[in-house]
Amino acid sequence: MKLTNTKVYDTVKEVIGEDSLKIIEYLKDKKNISDFKIAEKVDKDIHEVRNILYRLYNFNLVSYYRKKDRQKGWYISYWTFNKKRVKELLDKTNRDKLARYTQRLREEEANIGNFYLCPNACVRVGFDKAVDLEYRCPECGNILNHQDNTKTIDFLRTKIKELQNGHALGNGRVKGRA
Repeated sequence: MKLTNTKVYDTVKEVIGEDSLKIIEYLKDKKNISDFKIAEKVDKDIHEVRNILYRLYNFNLVSYYRKKDRQKGWYISYWTFNKKRVKELLDKTNRDKLARYTQRLREEEANIGNFYLCPNACVRVGFDKAVDLEYRCPECGNILNHQDNTKTIDFLRTKIKELQNGHALGNGRVKGRA
C-alpha cells in the first residue's frame, strides 16, 4: 500500500488529534528541527507544540534528541517525523476498529428488536434495562421508544466488509484478518 499524504494526515488526525496536523505537515520531509523553530513556523506557543510533539512521540511518530545550548545552558530538542510508523499505526487502528465493530455486531445481532431509545437520544438500552427503568429515560423522564436495529446491523456489516476488503487501508488488507 502506498502511503499518501492524505492517509498520513487522516491517521495522525484520528489518533493524535487535528491540532497535530500543522506540525506533521511542517516536519514531513525534514530532519532534526528544533521545537522552537517548529513553534515559530506553525505559529503556535512553544508549550502547545511540545505537548503535541510528546503525544506524537508516545505513538513513535516522531523521534528526537536533546542537545545542550552552550550559551544559555538549557536543552533544545530536535525532532524528526517517522513516516514509516504511520503505516503500522494505520494497520493497528484498523484492526482495533474491526474488533470493535465485530463485537458490536455480535451484540446487535444477539438483541435484534430488543433495544429502546429515548426520543431525545439521551439513552439507548436493551430490553432488560428498559424493564428496570420502567420504560422511562433516566435522564429526561420521557417514555422510551422501541428501536429497530436492523439499520445499525447493516451499517456495521458494511464497515466490517470495508475493513476486511482493505478499502479503509487503500486496498491493503488488515493483517491477521480474512
